[in-house]
Amino acid sequence: MSDYFEDILGEEPDAAVVRWMDRPPLNVGAAALSTVVAGAFLLGAVAAFGLVALSGRFTTAPTVRNRISRLLH
Repeated sequence: MSDYFEDILGEEPDAAVVRWMDRPPLNVGAAALSTVVAGAFLLGAVAAFGLVALSGRFTTAPTVRNRISRLLH
């Protein structure tokens, strides 16, 4: 016994074959799209800054970290 059904329609249907075909297209304006992109960038920048701050890379006291900086100061 086989549960396989042919996925071929005899004729092209006039109406929707499945429910999701009846949905209207999603309309997004340029302002909304720009806002989403800017928000995603800002969220990523804040997350990166937060991770760097939590890792202890920022210090309040100025320190000389490399040889060239030590030679110049």
